[in-house]
Amino acid sequence: MKNIKNIILFIIMSIVLVACEDKGLENLDWLQKPNFVKPMTLTPSSENVEMSSGNDNATAIIFTWTKGNDRGAGTTLTYFFLMDIVGNNFGANTVFKEEIPVGIFTKSYTVGELNALLIEKWGYPGGTKAKLEVKIIARVDNSLQFQKPELAFTSFSAKTFSPGPLPLFLVGDAISGGWNYSTGMNITEIIERSQYAYTGNFSVGAFKIIEKSGNELPSYDPNGANTLVYNQTEPRTASNVFNVVTAGRYSLYMNRTKLTYIFAYTPYENVYMLGSATAVGWNIDTPIKMIWSQTNPEEFTYTGPLTPGEMKLPLDLGNWGGRFIMPLVGGTEINGDGTDVTTFKLSPTGWPDDKWVIKTAGNYKITLNQSKMTIVFKKL
Repeated sequence: MKNIKNIILFIIMSIVLVACEDKGLENLDWLQKPNFVKPMTLTPSSENVEMSSGNDNATAIIFTWTKGNDRGAGTTLTYFFLMDIVGNNFGANTVFKEEIPVGIFTKSYTVGELNALLIEKWGYPGGTKAKLEVKIIARVDNSLQFQKPELAFTSFSAKTFSPGPLPLFLVGDAISGGWNYSTGMNITEIIERSQYAYTGNFSVGAFKIIEKSGNELPSYDPNGANTLVYNQTEPRTASNVFNVVTAGRYSLYMNRTKLTYIFAYTPYENVYMLGSATAVGWNIDTPIKMIWSQTNPEEFTYTGPLTPGEMKLPLDLGNWGGRFIMPLVGGTEINGDGTDVTTFKLSPTGWPDDKWVIKTAGNYKITLNQSKMTIVFKKL
């Protein structure tokens, strides 16, 4: 009886193992990269596209691909067109992706469409050349098991032209004295139709970013986490404006392509460095100017050598009685290893004469955040 039970158990286990092995082999076969005698191909009408103004409606490029290979009874294929800048690897934050309607095996762009994509999505100014790559994905649908899609690739280059500036304006009681949409403040266009910046004095109140002087809409409204939403229909409410709770000097940086922004309190126009730890010594007339960027307006930075000695940061040239950024306590030592005190104070008259003390020579990166009132010395 015992032998019979063992035989039955052996048969059952053999069936299970065979079933598992078959299932595993079957999955492995289905999940292999598609390898066809005649794979799907993708061809551009031109490998070099040079665009010029005045013919926006003309065809710039046409992409044509062959049908994907048959993947079995009952299956269908859905095609997706992807385009991105070479090197971005079709990343989620940069890729342009579109599902293609059934029965269509071409995708074309007019001069105006392609030029706008390059300038407004990928930030290429007019007159520059971009190298792009394109991918077609043939997704397998209605299959009994998952099958990897068939892919086809190509690349091409395109040269943009300048479509002219796109002015944006700030309007509201925090910046232009009221909500007259015809009297907004012009925002500086850093990169054509893509990046914008403005620095100035703001009052307590609210403001909006508008696209057309004299019109409330369209506008670029805050959408949480330093993102923007392009608003073409919703009138102004308390929830779709930028708010200023403390009057002062602020900087706004806006990326229209990515729909992101930075709005930061930036009280200092310039920050300088001097002292025995710096290359200029104590010359108040020619201190080292720290670097400020419109695209990261909260911070001033310096990267370069420091030697053992003292230093502090004037905000005004040639004036020992002017404003200085100093450590909270005189003689604060800097090691540049992440253990340093990061807070600072602003002295309006340069007194008391408190300084940082650099302990060891080397290359440092100094990052001063004027909004958070922090300073970080990092030894490189």
